[in-house]
Amino acid sequence: MKTPAKTTAKKSRRAARKGAAPVARRMASPAAPQDARSAARILELIGGMWAARAVGAVARLGIADHLAAGPRTARELAPALGADETSLYRLMRAVVSIGVLSKDSAGRFRLTSFGQCLRSGVAGSMRAAIASEVDTVHWACWGELDDCIRSGKPAFEKVFGLSNPWDYYRDKNPDDGRLFSENMTAQSGAEVREVLRVYSFSGARLVVDVGGAHGAFLAAVLKRIPRARGVLFDQPDVVGRALPTLNELGVADRIERIGGSFFESVPAGGDLYLLKHILHDWSDEECVRILRCVREAMNPRARVAVVEMPLRERGGAPFAALLDINMLVCLTGKERTPGEYAELFRQAGLKMASVTPTQSPVAVIEGRRT
Repeated sequence: MKTPAKTTAKKSRRAARKGAAPVARRMASPAAPQDARSAARILELIGGMWAARAVGAVARLGIADHLAAGPRTARELAPALGADETSLYRLMRAVVSIGVLSKDSAGRFRLTSFGQCLRSGVAGSMRAAIASEVDTVHWACWGELDDCIRSGKPAFEKVFGLSNPWDYYRDKNPDDGRLFSENMTAQSGAEVREVLRVYSFSGARLVVDVGGAHGAFLAAVLKRIPRARGVLFDQPDVVGRALPTLNELGVADRIERIGGSFFESVPAGGDLYLLKHILHDWSDEECVRILRCVREAMNPRARVAVVEMPLRERGGAPFAALLDINMLVCLTGKERTPGEYAELFRQAGLKMASVTPTQSPVAVIEGRRT
């Protein structure tokens, strides 16, 4: 006589031979193995956030400048930096792991070739870039990304109680404002060289740089077309500080500085209007207002050259895509595809004539009057 236990065991063996696992075994089966490479990539992303902040601290503290003359220990550096020796050592040890510094057996830190770009006032310096991109403004706004996605609104006003970062830099934190201006100038150098290489400025007699800050881009363009003159147009306090830069670049006598708001009007009569990294700061509606003011000021045959970092129509351009999220959390603006720029032009009474790519992330998007 078969017992119930023997009968159950026999049925289980028979089911297993037919390919059907017993219920208990099916319930206990582990989940699919985790993709180790994906898990490692997530950790790399987390570490990347920490690394950016750590390198930003190196830049903001001026560590690279203090190591320019040669290797030093954290104990030697701490008094000069006004830093806690142990904490400074831990920071410097951390950035050794990502190649910014190296450390010898005596505990002395020295700059690597990578770390050299964190020095102030050297060719190709990226100190201001990393220092300003991890400043209070950007870090705090990125911390509100989830809420920005839900609300569709930037976080800046919520966090700082001001409508835009420029007011904050001017009124609340001028030191960070100076770093941000240095950042824009430093990043501009490589982009300007590429724009000058691929885009023709011939035929322009009066070049108007709309939102041109201290005039570095305008100065480079005027050097390319020596017979032309320029107008530097920006907020009154910005153009008021531009003269030293223009003198240094040797073009002050060829440039008129005019203060105002590009939402209201821009200087008239130009053959060429430059807008470099202006439109991506603003919403579609605000961009159309700016472009309409430009159109009203243009000569009939004038052109507008918009220098931006366009998104690709079918994906790609990862830096531009992440820069778009930076715009989302900080400002009302965004990065756009060439087709979206064409639509802004159309609404402003302009037509997109060409898109000229460069070997840098930026392109020159040219518009003309319809």
